[in-house]
Formats: sequence, structure tokens, C-alpha cells
Amino acid sequence: MGSGLLRRCTVAASLAAGLLLPALPIPAAPAPAAPAAAQADASPQSQAVVDLVEAAAQEVKRRGEAAFADFRVPGSRWYQGERYVFVVQPDGQRLVYPPDPAHEQSNILKFQDVGGKTFARLIIEQAAEGRGRGWVHYQWTRPNPHDRRPVWKSTYVVRVTAPSGRTYLVASGTYDGPTEKAFIVEEVEAAAALLQRQGRAAFPQLRDPTGRFLFRDTYVFVDTPAGVELVNPAFPELEGRNLSDLRDASGKMPVREYIAKALADGSGWTQYYWLRPGGSKLQTLKSTYVRKVVLPDGETLIVGSGLYEP
Repeated sequence: MGSGLLRRCTVAASLAAGLLLPALPIPAAPAPAAPAAAQADASPQSQAVVDLVEAAAQEVKRRGEAAFADFRVPGSRWYQGERYVFVVQPDGQRLVYPPDPAHEQSNILKFQDVGGKTFARLIIEQAAEGRGRGWVHYQWTRPNPHDRRPVWKSTYVVRVTAPSGRTYLVASGTYDGPTEKAFIVEEVEAAAALLQRQGRAAFPQLRDPTGRFLFRDTYVFVDTPAGVELVNPAFPELEGRNLSDLRDASGKMPVREYIAKALADGSGWTQYYWLRPGGSKLQTLKSTYVRKVVLPDGETLIVGSGLYEP
């Protein structure tokens, strides 16, 4: 499937049992990031994608469909190597796709990546929600006829209305880049919003390997304030267990720490050691963003996700 997330991790049992590895120093935790400023955590590579898409969206807003021809020009601002702007309609109809213009008029709504993600649907949903912009992560091939291996791609999309009154989704992406804090914050905030709307009925969506919340070795987890793990698609063996007394490789109690952070501050970052999905028995330094969320029935839960250090 191209991702260790989809394999059952037998080492989870040893983690739940509180396996201790040699103590290692833990760097100071990063400062909490405000959801509205999530993009401030983006790398220069992904920020360049954001800037490109926002500029392209402004072109469509100002010039409408006349901007499409410019997006197809090789060597232009809009199309340089494997970075290109593409445009789709909200129904999935592809209108601009510079790497393969012959297939621009196809509908990609049901396209799937090698992991089963219907990524066009995810892009459309991302553009339809909230601010009308955001990131989607899936596996896709580079525009290189000599290398057709699928790699992880992070695509940024913006919804825009042209002078004609038509709505378009303008997007571009970066291939095989690292997981970034901006991505983590966006996924946690989206999961929190979903839980606020649907309560525990949202759990299957958080576990869905074809949905938005699982990519690379990233996943969303949900805990009770008492430390019981309710959702963990990467380590399903942990679901239903109280992890509050679990110690990491340095001896700290990460679950207690991030729950206290969420309850006290509403949201924030913590760092600790944790097993990486895929079967490794070595704990890796992980930066995790957590948020307190109140469900429709008044229940308080903690939702979080994180990125592993290289």
C-alpha cells in the first residue's frame, strides 16, 4: 500500500507494556502554534507551493478562464518541471493539467492512488470546507516518463470564483517532501471540527486508510482526559487501553503530558519518544500537536497527531 500505516504493528504490545529504552535527551518542546497561523510552520518548499497557488487563484479571480492558457506554458511561473498548476471543477472535471493536456477533459472524481485514496474527492472536500483552501496528501507519479513510481505528494488547493461566476479549484503540489508541522496542525484542527460535529460517530473516518487523516507515517489519535486511547489506526492494539502511566525511552510520561497541555492551554505541542509505524522496535523522537475538543453531547476528548524526527 506504500505506507507502513496500513500494517498491523506487533510491537504495539511492548509499547503498551511500558518498554523502556536507553534514556536520551529530549529537546525543548516547540511553542504552541495558533491554528490560524498554521502555515507559518511551512517549509520554504511548501510555502512556495502555497504562494504559487494563491497567485494562480488570483489570476483566475481576475481574468477567469483566460488564465488557463498561461498555466500550460512550460518554463513559465506556473509550470516548471514537476511543479505545475492544475485546475478542476467542483464536480471533478479536469480543465488544466500541463503534464498531460490530452487528458484534461477527463473527470478524476473516482481516481484512486495506490493506497485506495480517492484523492480528487479529498481535494474537492478540502476546497469546499472552511476557508476554501488547504492541503491533501496522497501518492502520485512524478511527470517523468522514466520514473513511474508513485511517491507521496502534498497538494495545496484554493477555491476561487471567476468573473464568469463559475467556481474552480486551483492547485499545485510538491513530491516526496517531509511531513511538516503545518500539515499536522491542519489535520488535527480538521479532526477536531469533525468530532465537534459528529461526536464519536466520526471515529471510523479517523481510522479510514483511504481518508485524509492517514498519510506517510502520520495518523490522528483520540484519548479521554483519563488517558484511555480511543482511536489509533497505526497501533490499533492500543485502543481501549489506559496509557497514562506509559513511559517513553527517556522515562517521561508523554500521554499525561500532552493531555495536561491540551486541558490547560486548549492546544499545543509536546515532544517525546514513540514507536514509528511499520514495525520498528526503536522509539523515535516525535513532535505532537494536541487539541481539546468538546463533543455535541458535552464529552471532552483529546485529539492529536505528530511527526517523527528523521
